Amino acid sequence: MRRRQFVLASGIGAVAALSGCLGSDSSPPPRKSSVITNFEMQSGSLVIDLVDNPWLMSRYDGNQGSAGMLSPVGIANAKGKNGGGGGRGATGRGSGSYSSAPRTGHGYAWYHGGGYADDWYDDHDDEVTRYQVAIATLGIAYLGSTAQMQDDAPDAGAVPWDKTFQNPSGTVEYDVSGRSDFSRDGWYRVGANVMDADSNHDFRWECFDLEIDSGVGDGFSIDEEWKVSPRI
Repeated sequence: MRRRQFVLASGIGAVAALSGCLGSDSSPPPRKSSVITNFEMQSGSLVIDLVDNPWLMSRYDGNQGSAGMLSPVGIANAKGKNGGGGGRGATGRGSGSYSSAPRTGHGYAWYHGGGYADDWYDDHDDEVTRYQVAIATLGIAYLGSTAQMQDDAPDAGAVPWDKTFQNPSGTVEYDVSGRSDFSRDGWYRVGANVMDADSNHDFRWECFDLEIDSGVGDGFSIDEEWKVSPRI
């Protein structure tokens, strides 16, 4: 199976990359959530395993009108520049930093995640609530090539979806090989629009960016899996 080879930054480039990963501002970390347990390619289809009892952490207290007030990253506009960089935490989608990125509980590389996140959650424990949620819509979209991701990756939030599934549960399959415009290497976003299971409050989108690589014949593999959540 063909794998992309990335050139590691060195010298000044390495310092810049480290600065982009660690950052120095005081932005809060991405919100924690559990909505999708696994991605897998099977016979040309992207197989998505959804969590049986999805949840997320939020500072929403039931009185605010919009979750967007608490999630400044990418709610209204998901487009970003230079890999969606800015702020502290790991930002290296498509730039070769996947292996060293911090991981979520399900093993995904954590966009804007990092060691500071646990400290922030400990310091703000009394402000955060864990909500049981339901997935109202699952969306899938092609984002572009690795070069396009390096130049103009979307930040957290919805993008124009190529395919949506309403009220999904269990396992969702999407045929990548069956569409000529999708039968190529590149990055794809899978997004879950999550709603509070009790009040139906809209918590907007939890997203995952996947680099899918085509090999010999109809073979596909997933090279990178990033969890892209709005900041809490």
